[in-house]
Amino acid sequence: MTFDVLNQSCVDFKSSPGQLVAPDFASSAEGASQPRRQGTNETMDERVNLRRREGSTAVGVARFLPQPGPKLYGGLVWMAFGLYVLFFAQGYSISVQQEQIYSELMGQAIFSEEGRMAERDIQIAQRNLDQVQVVFWRWREPYSKLVPMRQKEYDIAYEEYKRVSRERDKLISEAKSTVGIWSSYGVEEVRSKFWGDYQWGKDFAKRMTFWDFLLGSVGGRDEEAWVTLMRWVGQIIMNFTVGLVSALVSFGFSLVGIIWAYKTSLVSGILFFTVAFSAASAMVAFFVGGMCATAVGGVYMVAQSSAARLEDRRRNAGAQRVRYEEQFRRQQQYQQQHYQHYD
Repeated sequence: MTFDVLNQSCVDFKSSPGQLVAPDFASSAEGASQPRRQGTNETMDERVNLRRREGSTAVGVARFLPQPGPKLYGGLVWMAFGLYVLFFAQGYSISVQQEQIYSELMGQAIFSEEGRMAERDIQIAQRNLDQVQVVFWRWREPYSKLVPMRQKEYDIAYEEYKRVSRERDKLISEAKSTVGIWSSYGVEEVRSKFWGDYQWGKDFAKRMTFWDFLLGSVGGRDEEAWVTLMRWVGQIIMNFTVGLVSALVSFGFSLVGIIWAYKTSLVSGILFFTVAFSAASAMVAFFVGGMCATAVGGVYMVAQSSAARLEDRRRNAGAQRVRYEEQFRRQQQYQQQHYQHYD
């Protein structure tokens, strides 16, 4: 713009040698102020767009966070109750007579001599059958005659073992029915069963994650590091969710069998199943929810940090633009003062 003003001044002076024509500094200053206003408007638009992007990012992350309300408070109460039942609840104490009957029946079931003989007989029959059951035994002598004979012995031993096992299970169920599912024995058995299934679910998730890492099913070559990291975090959360939910379903079926073994009444069994399954669900929800909340919080913090860095860059660019405009304004004032003798 400065060189345009100088060229126009020279042209006017050459065209009228006898008359000096002053350059139009007002129009020049007006033309110079237009880019400055335009640059200011562009800066404001960029800031507005940045604020909108920050707001959309915050809103997008906030959608995954629980909002205060009756549902949230009810979920917290349910989770607190479930965790209390799972970790601190104790069954009622049984009487001395009940404990004596329980111990006698359990002793008969576990240390039964008939049961030991049946178990030993089936082990011997299985070992004898394995010795003669070779490859192509149907067309090889004398195995073609020995295998059917020992298979029959194994079937007889297996039927005897099944009969003794049913009697043992009846004794165990009778012993458990004397104390009840709400007793300390029943509560501890259910708690031990849940922690066993819970550990199985975590081990299952770890194996899935290991094979995902080994086979390279997550990520790609052209992805950035943070994208690959987020994919891995999402895959790990998915694996643990699948593993723990599967463990929870397995525990539900096992819980029905335990309640049936204690010969509980219908109302008491439904109530115990509701409480125990709620406690197990609360633990699974607490674990999975904690992982998801940690991941969402990390994404939110990374998004906020990136937005802050972008805002600093925009602010520095705006400051440089302001310094440039101030320098340009001073240059315009100097030119006006320098060419005042043309007037």
